[in-house]
Amino acid sequence: MKRGEEMVRCRSEGRRLILSDQRGKGRFLSPGVMFLVVIGFVFCIGGRFAYCQGWSSLEIRALPESSFAVVEKDQTGKKIKRCPHHDANGKLDEEQLIYVLGTIDRETFLAPKKKEEARRHLETHYDRFNKDVLKEEIQGTVRINTASLTELVTLPNVGPVLAVKIVEYRKEHTRFETVEDIMKVGGIGKNTFNAIRHYITAE
Repeated sequence: MKRGEEMVRCRSEGRRLILSDQRGKGRFLSPGVMFLVVIGFVFCIGGRFAYCQGWSSLEIRALPESSFAVVEKDQTGKKIKRCPHHDANGKLDEEQLIYVLGTIDRETFLAPKKKEEARRHLETHYDRFNKDVLKEEIQGTVRINTASLTELVTLPNVGPVLAVKIVEYRKEHTRFETVEDIMKVGGIGKNTFNAIRHYITAE
């Protein structure tokens, strides 16, 4: 690292941010650089809370431990909160529940038994949600270009994992031009497509 440079490392994600003083003198940072420092700091902190969507790192930090599926402790005794799915008032956020359940296998837990404990906890909530969904027939068609996770899991053979993949594919590729395009999503083959084709639209 060159003289006049400082490095801030996000240990949880292995990311780093280089802060450079062009003249190599002084320790005063411009407002723009300070903004990057703050964003980098919050981003690092966010890495301690698992995958989530729609909630900022600051919002997640304010949640009580009961909002998470499990809480682990690392070797230093620092708490790592996993799979947030209740809001600050204790209300279940079904969209967030589906997201964390659909991405739980992407997480690296300190203890495998904690991962299974988290999965069981989330699946208990999801099973209750699913029973309520099954009581009602699909109303009309599901718009695959705008549907939420809670709407996507109402489709036959589509659970949290596939629902998340559909939303992620949509974000990366903007939109599905035809209903057949949904087969470009990993995990959706002809059998799944045939099961959902009459319930979806690419409008």
